Amino acid sequence: MVPPTLRRDPPHPDSPSRMAIGLSIGSSCQTLKAALVEAAGRGLRMRATVRAAIRLSPEESRGAPRTLVRGGGAETSVEALAQSRIELAEWEVESIRRLCEESAVSAAKVLVIGVDDPGLWCMTKPRPSCLSLGDAARVAEATGISVVDAFAARDLAQGGQGGPIGALPLWILLRHSRENRLLVDLGRTTRLSLLPGDSCPLASSRILSFDAGPGVALLDQLASKLTGGRHAFDPGGRLAVQGRRIAPLLDHWLADHALSRTLPCWHPRGIRPDRFFNDAVRMAVEANWSVQDMLCTATHLIAETVSRAARDRLPSDLSVDRVVITGGGQHNGMLLREIVARLDRIPLSRASELGVLDEALEPACSAILALFHLDQVPGNVGAVTGAEIPRVLGRLTPGCPQNWQRLLDHMTGAEPTLRPLRSALR
Repeated sequence: MVPPTLRRDPPHPDSPSRMAIGLSIGSSCQTLKAALVEAAGRGLRMRATVRAAIRLSPEESRGAPRTLVRGGGAETSVEALAQSRIELAEWEVESIRRLCEESAVSAAKVLVIGVDDPGLWCMTKPRPSCLSLGDAARVAEATGISVVDAFAARDLAQGGQGGPIGALPLWILLRHSRENRLLVDLGRTTRLSLLPGDSCPLASSRILSFDAGPGVALLDQLASKLTGGRHAFDPGGRLAVQGRRIAPLLDHWLADHALSRTLPCWHPRGIRPDRFFNDAVRMAVEANWSVQDMLCTATHLIAETVSRAARDRLPSDLSVDRVVITGGGQHNGMLLREIVARLDRIPLSRASELGVLDEALEPACSAILALFHLDQVPGNVGAVTGAEIPRVLGRLTPGCPQNWQRLLDHMTGAEPTLRPLRSALR
């Protein structure tokens, strides 16, 4: 019997392409990214193309959830949280309308919306949980499009850690017929994702994705707090390149237990930079290190964690043919040079050079997860999330009757047909 992770459903020869919208909301509801994805084929044989993508911030949007943006945490009242769910749904609806307008695609042509919101997490073992912040019913009612959300819940129910759930969709978006690719996300946390080529036997079962170490959040925190706010970040690594690597600090950071956790290794808030920053400040006071020295050392730390993770955590029988870079750190010239120098000169490309813009990756993954749900294909990988059994992820909220009937036709493999409203409502 073929394990669920390896299920490969061949597309119908005459099957039309499908349109899906994906939404991804940032961890503090500070940004909302939306992408329109066109997919041909079904399941793991799907080929997906990003047609359009947008990014919204609270400042440029009427519907941003004000309570969450202001930083409401555990002390936020139940009433305020409930109101935030409404505001978040309105923000999502606004982004969908803008995306359809900018792409000149009618919402009636979109089959499904996939939504990944930050959720409220409790990572207490042995039963971590996540409460989704979304209100799928409001989004479906306002747009007429069926919604799939709450992807992490089923993975958690199967003993997983709830993420990273984007590993399989990233493979769909960035995989190559022959190349084994290593995606290095230089975001607030540095995350590595191994994306085997189609020529690799049982390629989808060899996918890996994990948090490797702190990311540019550490560089930003050092630059901002140690320059008194003059620099919110280190532009292009120009401050770091003026400094020197401090061996004692680098060794201290590399000994942190967060960098040696066994796989699966992921946390919804990533690897937080606070303790790395606090240790650095304490040691700097004693040794009189400069801001440039600390930024230089932090840049070496990120590059070294990428190198060590690639060396120690990837399978030895699967060589990496190309490194794909994404995230804010890709604009840091010094960081890229240090990574390239440590990875045996493996060819390096940015995701945008492969046809997928950075802003589109996360929401496109949400769209693909929604399509996986319709195809009844598991969206998680046990080796990535720790789930005992791969499962179909997400919960489905029906859209308008016409959209719902079209969605059911797709799920059963039937060609869409025009039916009277009475039939669609049954």
